[in-house]
Amino acid sequence: MEETLKKLSSKLRTTEIDSASEAVIRLYKEFGELEKDAFLKIAMAEIEGLSAQITNAIMQNRILSKLDDADSVRDKAVKELGTLLDGYAVIPVEEKRSAARNLQAVFAKYGKGIVNKSYASESSLIESMLGDFGAPELSADIESLEGVATCLKSLREAEDTFKKVSDNYTTDMAGKGESATGIKKQLLNAINTKLLPYLEAMESAGFYGRFIEKVSLEVDRANAAAARHGAKPGEKVPVDSEGAGE
Repeated sequence: MEETLKKLSSKLRTTEIDSASEAVIRLYKEFGELEKDAFLKIAMAEIEGLSAQITNAIMQNRILSKLDDADSVRDKAVKELGTLLDGYAVIPVEEKRSAARNLQAVFAKYGKGIVNKSYASESSLIESMLGDFGAPELSADIESLEGVATCLKSLREAEDTFKKVSDNYTTDMAGKGESATGIKKQLLNAINTKLLPYLEAMESAGFYGRFIEKVSLEVDRANAAAARHGAKPGEKVPVDSEGAGE
């Protein structure tokens, strides 16, 4: 029998399979009478569970990306402080040069290399460095060099921001399950090998026509998005008639 329901493309991104599964779940709930179908109820329960898992995994990935961004900001602040002190240390004004060298001695205990440490180690070193720069005997030197106090303030703010993002990531990771990629494979399998073949059989028997029609439209919409991956601007890319790969 000719296949009438296309499968979801394996080229779908995790966010796209997430959206497609959520659309199918909404449609299933829209047609409340479908819950009377025992097989369909079990299949959709599995899909709904996997959809929730992939949504959570995607959120974890986004938080990790924010953590990387926050780390880059504090790395930049560390480097800018070191570069500024290096500049003042060679300025042809003895008072400025002397103050810079006093501050350089503190920075040298840590160096720009701390940006290559682990997240936790870098946080510990930054806190220690900021504590050292807070020594009363250095306040006059810091005030005498324009921009140094601003750099230290920027580093303090960058570290505080990093810690907040890190705490959010740690909390979220406490319930971490599989990766989004691993869940995507399971979700595609649940939809392509369980739900869609069953709906095709029901369509042949004359059941669930409107629901099947809407599910088919969602599959086509998702596959159209997958087909556009890598396409040149303005290029028309036909949707894979076979749908998903394995």
